Amino acid sequence: MTALTVLPDAEAVAEHVAGLLAARVEAGARHIALSGGTTPKRAYELLRERGVGDVEWWLVDERCVPNDHEESNARMLREALGPEARVREARGELGPEDAAWLYGREVMERTGGVFDVVVLGLGEDGHTASLFPGHPEAAAEHAPVIGVRGSPKPPPERITLTLPVIARARLTLLLATGAGKAEALGRVRAGDAELPIARLGDGLDEIVADEAAAPEGQAPTA
Repeated sequence: MTALTVLPDAEAVAEHVAGLLAARVEAGARHIALSGGTTPKRAYELLRERGVGDVEWWLVDERCVPNDHEESNARMLREALGPEARVREARGELGPEDAAWLYGREVMERTGGVFDVVVLGLGEDGHTASLFPGHPEAAAEHAPVIGVRGSPKPPPERITLTLPVIARARLTLLLATGAGKAEALGRVRAGDAELPIARLGDGLDEIVADEAAAPEGQAPTA
């Protein structure tokens, strides 16, 4: 069963995740995939203070923009983790199909399709990575990375890790902060199969939430 850790606020969530990542790096993790977003970014900034180690940092998903674009997740990771971090960037400017094929090939060549850690975020609509409820990309089973067109959240063209790759990670974390995520998190915990992440089942190891996003009446656990 997926563990649920509830902490007082978003800063505490970020500190907890930074600690988990630092421990995995210290234990020898070499391939870690990270999501974008405000709370994850803060965790990466805190991790930078502890040291990023000899790790290749991968993108859970990326927007189809150049790597120096303000909406690029690769740029965010470089800024948060610092210049010493080895961020495996995607070629988003090539478009969804070509960028996904190239990044997927790189993922398989360097990781064998198994990450040490995957850090996920949660949208208010229940999406994670760039896998959106009701969109066909969420059902992809064979490719490690898939292109996305028509994303309901701009920009519309993206690439993303697929659910099977996320599920195979040695540790998969889901972060949820803020009252706006409470309904979606409740659906995840209820196993609502309309949400891609809910279909991970035991492939999701830990949910880390603040009190605002946590189920009603759930007191902090750490």
